[in-house]
Amino acid sequence: MPDRTTSDEQFAKDLAGLLAAPHTVPLGLKPGIPWFDFDLAFELGLGYANRDEIAAAEAVASTALASPGAKLQAAGHLVTAVVHMSRGRFRRAWSAAGKAAKVAGAADPDVAAEVAYVRGLVLEGRGNHRDASRQYALVADSGRPRTFGRAALAMGGMLARETQDWDQDAFETLATAVATGFEEVVGPAQLMQALMADRIGDQDLAAFLYREATRTTVPRTAAQASFHLGDLLRGRGETEEARTHLAAAARSSDPEFSAKGALALGVLLMEAGETADALEVFTFASNSHYEPGAARAHCHLGLLAIDAGDHATGERHLRIAQRHKDPQVKAAVDEGLAHLRRARG
Repeated sequence: MPDRTTSDEQFAKDLAGLLAAPHTVPLGLKPGIPWFDFDLAFELGLGYANRDEIAAAEAVASTALASPGAKLQAAGHLVTAVVHMSRGRFRRAWSAAGKAAKVAGAADPDVAAEVAYVRGLVLEGRGNHRDASRQYALVADSGRPRTFGRAALAMGGMLARETQDWDQDAFETLATAVATGFEEVVGPAQLMQALMADRIGDQDLAAFLYREATRTTVPRTAAQASFHLGDLLRGRGETEEARTHLAAAARSSDPEFSAKGALALGVLLMEAGETADALEVFTFASNSHYEPGAARAHCHLGLLAIDAGDHATGERHLRIAQRHKDPQVKAAVDEGLAHLRRARG
């Protein structure tokens, strides 16, 4: 794997392959490997962190920090900053980004661009949107298209979250991110655009953009897009296609949207009278690591058991769900227990 630039198509292909193997790749990394350069170290560490593969990201950071080269060390500090952000440690993240700038010198445009991007994320995480937008703007003149795409995605998302209405600047900034063509940027930007369209009731645009976002290789984005598309189609009565997308979300590796997809699919199956299949899907969701989803699944299992005359099993599921403190879950449990009392006479 030779030295490359961030715009190299082969780099993107190699990176995708490495990101797909988080538990094996970091073990083979060594500071002296020629192709383990600043770009790969930062992209690999950031990619692992975004996929919640924190141990792999930390391994990349450690390898980069052990390098004799200042630029590669800077990548290690930047990945460390990203890891800190993933844990909500914004002060430590800011400090690590500062170390990256210091060790490589402010004159290196590659490092300066990534430091600005990471500082923008930290500031946004702290709620300082004004200064975050200034940092993202610094990336525009860096000449690093991948970083520019990420900054446009971050900026567009930040603008979109600031309002519950339509924000044309946000939509257009996200379109700029899509136009860069980088896989890790395109899908998430389309998903944000779809959510914007969905919340103002433009279902046709939302459905189109959700479908586009389901094709991404970014796991959480694909799962979230599949869930929202399935939910939108279910609301429009297009149940067969809704099933397909909700099942795709349920099969995903993302705990939250796997559980949400399974729950929505289970409701569709239940409404269609396919009780056995609904039970299977709800049982799957009840084992989710996403606790609100697991609790809701136990509510459904409890109600189905009560309707089938198995009051003991129904109560057991409802009591399990009752441990979760979410107000919506609590309301569902209360309704289920009332149903149980009526069934018992």
